Amino acid sequence: MVSIRTLIFWGSALVASSSVGFATAQTPRESPNLASIDAPNTQQFIRLCTNTADPADCGKKVEAQQLKQSGADKVARRDGKFLAITIPGEPPFIFEDVDSEAGPNTSFYSYSAGADAVVVYRARGDKVEFLLLHRPTGSVTELPNEPKFNRDGRYFATADFCKDGCENRLTIWRMERRGALRERVFTPRNPWSDADVSWASNIRLLVEITEAGKSSAVSIDVSDARWTVLAP
Repeated sequence: MVSIRTLIFWGSALVASSSVGFATAQTPRESPNLASIDAPNTQQFIRLCTNTADPADCGKKVEAQQLKQSGADKVARRDGKFLAITIPGEPPFIFEDVDSEAGPNTSFYSYSAGADAVVVYRARGDKVEFLLLHRPTGSVTELPNEPKFNRDGRYFATADFCKDGCENRLTIWRMERRGALRERVFTPRNPWSDADVSWASNIRLLVEITEAGKSSAVSIDVSDARWTVLAP
Protein backbone atom coordinates (compact mmCIF):
# COMPACT_ATOMS: atom_id res chain seq x y z
CA MET A 1 0.00 0.00 0.00
CA VAL A 2 1.22 3.52 -0.72
CA SER A 3 0.29 6.88 0.69
CA ILE A 4 -2.62 8.82 -0.79
CA ARG A 5 -0.31 11.50 -2.12
CA THR A 6 1.95 9.02 -3.90
CA LEU A 7 -0.99 7.43 -5.71
CA ILE A 8 -1.14 10.37 -8.06
CA PHE A 9 2.48 11.50 -7.83
CA TRP A 10 1.95 14.81 -6.09
CA GLY A 11 4.62 16.66 -4.13
CA SER A 12 4.15 18.49 -0.83
CA ALA A 13 3.59 22.19 -0.28
CA LEU A 14 3.09 24.46 2.69
CA VAL A 15 -0.18 26.32 2.52
CA ALA A 16 -1.75 29.06 4.60
CA SER A 17 -5.32 29.33 5.80
CA SER A 18 -7.73 32.16 4.99
CA SER A 19 -10.26 33.78 7.30
CA VAL A 20 -12.85 35.87 5.49
CA GLY A 21 -16.49 36.70 6.05
CA PHE A 22 -19.00 33.89 5.72
CA ALA A 23 -21.68 33.78 8.39
CA THR A 24 -21.68 35.35 11.82
CA ALA A 25 -23.84 32.77 13.57
CA GLN A 26 -22.05 31.07 16.42
CA THR A 27 -22.23 27.41 17.34
CA PRO A 28 -22.89 26.44 20.97
CA ARG A 29 -19.84 26.50 23.25
CA GLU A 30 -20.48 22.86 24.15
CA SER A 31 -20.39 20.71 21.03
CA PRO A 32 -23.07 18.03 20.64
CA ASN A 33 -21.98 14.42 20.58
CA LEU A 34 -20.51 14.02 17.12
CA ALA A 35 -19.37 10.90 15.31
CA SER A 36 -16.10 10.65 13.44
CA ILE A 37 -16.14 10.93 9.66
CA ASP A 38 -13.38 8.63 8.46
CA ALA A 39 -11.04 9.62 5.66
CA PRO A 40 -11.55 7.73 2.38
CA ASN A 41 -9.54 4.55 2.15
CA THR A 42 -7.17 3.92 -0.75
CA GLN A 43 -9.78 2.20 -2.93
CA GLN A 44 -12.36 4.93 -2.32
CA PHE A 45 -9.82 7.64 -3.06
CA ILE A 46 -8.84 6.00 -6.35
CA ARG A 47 -12.49 5.62 -7.36
CA LEU A 48 -13.25 9.27 -6.63
CA CYS A 49 -10.13 10.76 -8.18
CA THR A 50 -9.18 8.56 -11.14
CA ASN A 51 -10.75 10.82 -13.77
CA THR A 52 -10.30 14.20 -12.10
CA ALA A 53 -8.58 17.12 -13.81
CA ASP A 54 -6.15 18.03 -11.02
CA PRO A 55 -5.64 17.81 -7.24
CA ALA A 56 -8.20 20.58 -6.61
CA ASP A 57 -10.86 18.70 -8.59
CA CYS A 58 -9.97 15.51 -6.71
CA GLY A 59 -10.40 17.30 -3.39
CA LYS A 60 -13.86 18.54 -4.35
CA LYS A 61 -14.94 15.02 -5.37
CA VAL A 62 -13.79 13.70 -2.01
CA GLU A 63 -15.49 16.55 -0.16
CA ALA A 64 -18.81 16.01 -1.95
CA GLN A 65 -18.78 12.40 -0.78
CA GLN A 66 -17.70 13.26 2.77
CA LEU A 67 -20.34 15.96 3.24
CA LYS A 68 -23.02 13.33 2.60
CA GLN A 69 -21.96 11.46 5.73
CA SER A 70 -24.20 11.62 8.80
CA GLY A 71 -23.35 14.57 11.03
CA ALA A 72 -21.01 16.24 8.53
CA ASP A 73 -23.16 19.38 8.49
CA LYS A 74 -22.41 19.82 12.20
CA VAL A 75 -18.71 20.41 11.50
CA ALA A 76 -18.40 21.61 7.89
CA ARG A 77 -20.43 23.41 5.23
CA ARG A 78 -19.75 24.37 1.63
CA ASP A 79 -21.08 27.60 0.09
CA GLY A 80 -19.56 28.22 -3.32
CA LYS A 81 -15.88 29.07 -2.91
CA PHE A 82 -16.14 29.09 0.90
CA LEU A 83 -15.60 26.13 3.24
CA ALA A 84 -16.82 26.84 6.78
CA ILE A 85 -15.68 24.77 9.77
CA THR A 86 -17.79 25.24 12.89
CA ILE A 87 -16.01 26.42 16.04
CA PRO A 88 -17.89 25.86 19.34
CA GLY A 89 -19.03 29.19 20.77
CA GLU A 90 -17.44 31.20 17.95
CA PRO A 91 -18.14 32.18 14.33
CA PRO A 92 -17.05 29.52 11.82
CA PHE A 93 -13.48 29.33 10.55
CA ILE A 94 -13.49 30.10 6.84
CA PHE A 95 -11.31 28.81 4.03
CA GLU A 96 -11.70 30.61 0.71
CA ASP A 97 -10.84 29.04 -2.65
CA VAL A 98 -8.88 31.18 -5.09
CA ASP A 99 -10.09 30.88 -8.67
CA SER A 100 -6.75 30.37 -10.38
CA GLU A 101 -4.56 27.47 -11.44
CA ALA A 102 -2.25 28.07 -8.48
CA GLY A 103 -5.09 28.13 -5.94
CA PRO A 104 -5.08 27.51 -3.03
CA ASN A 105 -8.20 25.35 -3.06
CA THR A 106 -9.51 23.65 0.09
CA SER A 107 -11.81 20.68 0.72
CA PHE A 108 -13.29 18.98 3.78
CA TYR A 109 -11.55 15.62 4.16
CA SER A 110 -12.40 13.99 7.51
CA TYR A 111 -13.26 14.58 11.16
CA SER A 112 -11.94 12.92 14.33
CA ALA A 113 -14.50 13.07 17.14
CA GLY A 114 -11.95 11.99 19.76
CA ALA A 115 -9.64 14.87 18.87
CA ASP A 116 -12.54 17.18 17.89
CA ALA A 117 -10.44 18.11 14.87
CA VAL A 118 -11.18 18.54 11.17
CA VAL A 119 -8.75 17.45 8.47
CA VAL A 120 -8.69 19.81 5.50
CA TYR A 121 -7.23 18.83 2.13
CA ARG A 122 -5.70 21.76 0.28
CA ALA A 123 -4.37 21.96 -3.27
CA ARG A 124 -2.17 24.55 -4.92
CA GLY A 125 -1.55 23.76 -8.57
CA ASP A 126 -0.30 20.18 -8.70
CA LYS A 127 0.76 20.22 -5.05
CA VAL A 128 -1.27 19.14 -2.03
CA GLU A 129 -1.08 19.49 1.74
CA PHE A 130 -3.17 18.52 4.75
CA LEU A 131 -4.23 20.88 7.53
CA LEU A 132 -5.62 20.01 10.95
CA LEU A 133 -8.13 22.43 12.47
CA HIS A 134 -8.67 21.92 16.21
CA ARG A 135 -12.28 23.02 16.77
CA PRO A 136 -12.07 23.87 20.51
CA THR A 137 -9.31 26.43 19.90
CA GLY A 138 -9.61 27.25 16.19
CA SER A 139 -5.88 26.52 15.79
CA VAL A 140 -4.63 25.27 12.41
CA THR A 141 -1.61 22.97 12.08
CA GLU A 142 0.12 22.32 8.76
CA LEU A 143 0.85 18.60 8.40
CA PRO A 144 3.41 16.86 6.18
CA ASN A 145 0.89 14.25 5.04
CA GLU A 146 -2.50 12.74 5.85
CA PRO A 147 -2.96 12.22 9.62
CA LYS A 148 -3.85 8.74 10.86
CA PHE A 149 -5.58 8.87 14.27
CA ASN A 150 -5.47 6.16 16.89
CA ARG A 151 -8.74 4.79 18.28
CA ASP A 152 -9.35 7.39 20.98
CA GLY A 153 -8.14 10.40 18.98
CA ARG A 154 -5.47 11.37 21.51
CA TYR A 155 -2.65 10.70 19.05
CA PHE A 156 -2.15 10.63 15.30
CA ALA A 157 0.72 9.66 13.04
CA THR A 158 2.05 11.00 9.75
CA ALA A 159 4.42 9.26 7.35
CA ASP A 160 6.07 11.57 4.83
CA PHE A 161 8.51 9.83 2.52
CA CYS A 162 9.50 10.51 -1.09
CA LYS A 163 12.56 11.28 -3.21
CA ASP A 164 12.23 15.06 -3.13
CA GLY A 165 10.33 17.56 -0.98
CA CYS A 166 9.35 15.31 1.93
CA GLU A 167 10.38 15.21 5.58
CA ASN A 168 11.36 11.55 5.20
CA ARG A 169 10.39 10.70 8.74
CA LEU A 170 7.58 9.14 10.72
CA THR A 171 5.96 11.41 13.31
CA ILE A 172 3.63 10.83 16.25
CA TRP A 173 1.58 13.85 17.23
CA ARG A 174 -0.21 14.36 20.54
CA MET A 175 -3.49 16.23 20.87
CA GLU A 176 -3.40 18.75 23.70
CA ARG A 177 -5.83 21.41 24.88
CA ARG A 178 -4.19 23.99 22.62
CA GLY A 179 -4.03 21.73 19.57
CA ALA A 180 -1.62 19.28 17.93
CA LEU A 181 1.97 18.85 19.14
CA ARG A 182 4.80 16.80 17.60
CA GLU A 183 5.71 14.30 20.30
CA ARG A 184 8.30 12.05 18.64
CA VAL A 185 9.89 11.34 15.26
CA PHE A 186 11.49 8.30 13.65
CA THR A 187 14.00 8.45 10.79
CA PRO A 188 14.90 5.06 9.26
CA ARG A 189 18.56 4.16 8.90
CA ASN A 190 18.01 3.20 5.26
CA PRO A 191 15.80 5.67 3.34
CA TRP A 192 12.26 4.68 2.43
CA SER A 193 10.95 5.88 -0.93
CA ASP A 194 7.34 5.67 0.28
CA ALA A 195 5.42 4.69 3.41
CA ASP A 196 1.86 4.45 4.70
CA VAL A 197 1.13 4.25 8.42
CA SER A 198 -1.75 2.83 10.46
CA TRP A 199 -2.33 1.96 14.12
CA ALA A 200 -2.10 -1.73 15.02
CA SER A 201 -3.05 -0.73 18.58
CA ASN A 202 -2.93 2.40 20.71
CA ILE A 203 0.77 1.77 21.35
CA ARG A 204 1.97 0.24 18.10
CA LEU A 205 2.23 1.48 14.52
CA LEU A 206 2.16 -0.65 11.38
CA VAL A 207 4.15 0.95 8.56
CA GLU A 208 3.95 -0.36 5.00
CA ILE A 209 7.12 0.78 3.27
CA THR A 210 8.89 0.77 -0.06
CA GLU A 211 12.65 0.45 0.29
CA ALA A 212 15.05 -0.03 -2.64
CA GLY A 213 12.08 -0.90 -4.85
CA LYS A 214 10.78 -3.61 -2.52
CA SER A 215 7.62 -3.45 -0.40
CA SER A 216 7.40 -4.70 3.16
CA ALA A 217 5.81 -3.88 6.51
CA VAL A 218 7.37 -3.01 9.84
CA SER A 219 5.82 -2.75 13.30
CA ILE A 220 7.09 0.00 15.61
CA ASP A 221 6.08 0.41 19.25
CA VAL A 222 5.60 3.91 20.60
CA SER A 223 8.17 3.04 23.29
CA ASP A 224 10.82 1.92 20.76
CA ALA A 225 14.22 3.43 21.62
CA ARG A 226 14.75 4.53 18.02
CA TRP A 227 12.24 7.35 18.40
CA THR A 228 13.55 10.85 19.03
CA VAL A 229 11.30 12.36 21.69
CA LEU A 230 10.57 16.05 21.08
CA ALA A 231 7.88 16.63 23.71
CA PRO A 232 7.94 14.26 26.72
